[in-house]
Amino acid sequence: MYGLRYAVGGSPIDHSLSPVLFDLVLAHLRSRGCFSELDVSSVTILGADHIDEVLGWAYIEHDKHQPIWKPANQKLRSFQSQLMSEAVDVIELEADSRFFPRLQPNARYLKNAQVPIRSSSNEVWINLTSPLKHQIQSVVFTPVDEALDIISVNALRYDGQGWYCATTDGEGVVHVASYFGIDAANGAILGINGGGGAARSIASAWMKHGGRTVSIGGKRQLPATLVSTKPTDGVVFDLFIDTEGSLEQAMDGTVQLNPVYSPLRGSIEERMECLSTVSNVIDGRWMLAAQHLECWRSLWTPHFSDHLPTLEQLLTWLVVVERKLEQN
Repeated sequence: MYGLRYAVGGSPIDHSLSPVLFDLVLAHLRSRGCFSELDVSSVTILGADHIDEVLGWAYIEHDKHQPIWKPANQKLRSFQSQLMSEAVDVIELEADSRFFPRLQPNARYLKNAQVPIRSSSNEVWINLTSPLKHQIQSVVFTPVDEALDIISVNALRYDGQGWYCATTDGEGVVHVASYFGIDAANGAILGINGGGGAARSIASAWMKHGGRTVSIGGKRQLPATLVSTKPTDGVVFDLFIDTEGSLEQAMDGTVQLNPVYSPLRGSIEERMECLSTVSNVIDGRWMLAAQHLECWRSLWTPHFSDHLPTLEQLLTWLVVVERKLEQN
């Protein structure tokens, strides 16, 4: 099948909302005259424990490793056209005011990113989640940022001739933090439990933007190069992230970002309220949506950066589509 292909791979993956985000951004760009002639032939999820299973699909598309997609309770391939239809229906909605940023979001600046200027219909774009982020360490992949240095890759692009990679989890968190009134550039202190791929990406981006990082511990701990402040009894975190979900005691009085997005309940209005930027608990949808936008901005379509939706727009549309999928 000829056309740009997108997949998100990892394990577990059947709950992933990344395909929804992909279609929402794609529909938005098309509505503004971008991608008008670019065909997207495939949007799918790949259940995989090893990166070779994902790369194999990238070279030769097949039906292996494609589980039932829980949001629609069917294979994503058979639901693909309907999902795009749902995306097209919501992209003219105004962003919910409860999602507006409390601080001006930080912008990402990439130095000498060597990626193809234009997208073509023989490309493959891939998002990676656990346990795949640390499995790409080859010189075959050209990084646009520090992804290979910190061994944390969550975005790939194959242009038909070569591979490019990026790490966007960290930039996504920096972006989200500003929406909740936390500015890394002012030296905000970030506490991190865990040291896996997402944790390394977050710590790296936070320090790069001027913030301070503290390692709380975890099954895997952050390397010393990604820790700038020692934990003491008197340290007060501006933001705390448990990337492992292994911390038994909650951090009272601190804004916490939960990388996991749990099912939302209630009406669209109730869901918007739950995700509001006045909360002290940041749902994982914020991080997911923000890092997804970073993929488009830094790796997939840097030439369309000025045409991408805002984070508050994307999150608003995501909430509405999620609710619609539950009613199907």
